[in-house]
Amino acid sequence: MDDKKAIEVLLGLIEKGVLNEEETEAVRSAIGVLSWTSLAESRLRSLKAKKEKSRELDDRNRTEDLPL
Repeated sequence: MDDKKAIEVLLGLIEKGVLNEEETEAVRSAIGVLSWTSLAESRLRSLKAKKEKSRELDDRNRTEDLPL
């Protein structure tokens, strides 16, 4: 199960009101952790894409700079 789906399931538990106060707090903490890991994964994907794009541009510039 991906983080987004897990967050939805946990929010559903809170909305149903079946958890006591301590359980609700624990679930909210878990949602926070899942949110941060999701953000971190997104950031890593973005950095990787930026790095690959930079490499492509560098490679393209090197081939254009070669004398004919």
